[in-house]
Amino acid sequence: MNKPYRILTLLFCIGLIVILAQPFVVDAAELKTLKGETIQGKITSFTDTEIIVDASGAVRKIPLFEMMQVTLEATAIHPPNPFSLVELSDGSQIVANSCIIKGDLIELGLPGGEKLPVPTNKISWVLYKAQVASDRATWNERISKKRKRDVVAILKKDADNPDGILNLLEGTLGKGSDDGKTIDFSTVGSTKPIPVPQANLHGLVFLRALDAEALPVLCKIIDKTKSEFLAAKITLNNENLKIKTSAGLDLTLPLASIHKLDFSKGKLAYLSDLEPSKILLSQDEERLSAFRKDTNLDGGPLRINGVSYAKGLAMLATTDLEFDLKGEYREFKAIAGFDDLVGWIEGSVILEIEGDGKQLVKLELTRKDKKRDNAINLSIKDVQRLRIVVRSSNPLEFGKHLNLANAQINK
Repeated sequence: MNKPYRILTLLFCIGLIVILAQPFVVDAAELKTLKGETIQGKITSFTDTEIIVDASGAVRKIPLFEMMQVTLEATAIHPPNPFSLVELSDGSQIVANSCIIKGDLIELGLPGGEKLPVPTNKISWVLYKAQVASDRATWNERISKKRKRDVVAILKKDADNPDGILNLLEGTLGKGSDDGKTIDFSTVGSTKPIPVPQANLHGLVFLRALDAEALPVLCKIIDKTKSEFLAAKITLNNENLKIKTSAGLDLTLPLASIHKLDFSKGKLAYLSDLEPSKILLSQDEERLSAFRKDTNLDGGPLRINGVSYAKGLAMLATTDLEFDLKGEYREFKAIAGFDDLVGWIEGSVILEIEGDGKQLVKLELTRKDKKRDNAINLSIKDVQRLRIVVRSSNPLEFGKHLNLANAQINK
């Protein structure tokens, strides 16, 4: 071998080694911390304890306990084609193009082409043809009721009922057939299981007790198809994210399929997800609801100054709520304003927020104010009791109300 050729070969090998040795980099990630920072940069390392990010040349190591959210892709939408929705015993929800039960395993075909076998003892429920939003809402309402047995749901359609009638049959679910075409089901009092065609199923509910061996949740991973995995452990491996769910399920997802990682569990709480420790309401017995969670007072979306909010409280005057925080939270945030879609009566509304009896903020708002969305950001460090009062500025309460959109407390 001549000398120039040896030199070229050596340079090529050195270059190949350098390329292979370079760590995988996640470009254009957005990170939000518990301190309220928003960091744009490239993730160069991801472990169970910290994230290392290159933010415009400044390398930062961020402990996971300080992390709130990591966004890799701006949006997530359900697939346009028919899909099933499967909830695991730990609360993870998986979008699947195919869902076949064989024996004690349910074989899920993920939208990205991955195959995921899941033991049926790790499944809480399955909703087939979940692409219809109204079907998902109805299903969530049905399964929220406490039951003592497994459930098979079959949607029967005929000329008189083109949308179908949902029949829920209680009993005991058994194994799927070897070819995945049927699943055994024993009705109450039956001694012999019936093979139910899986193609006829609208949904399945498995009676599950709380899993005593469930692993602590580190974060929620949401992919681009809106699957949600409650992860106990995550590892960045080249272009893939290795995940162990709280239920103990191991899977690997391409980073390109990830929408975001949500670390807010236990660090952030929305008031609409909490139960007030005290509720004091107006004496007006004709009012149907003094306050509502995550909807406006008419049951529609919360909307202030043209912006819709998924979380928050809608409160009539007079409503007085108290939350027991046990001194565990550091910050309160909300957007206060009148709902665009709910009728009103002329006059002002007063919002008062107290921490352990000390007034933290007092606002008097009217529909004539130029500022329609009022951002509230309060320190509630060491506060035990958070009190929120909405009242009319005069004795006339009828038609007075206020939204507290995105009302949240952060550690």
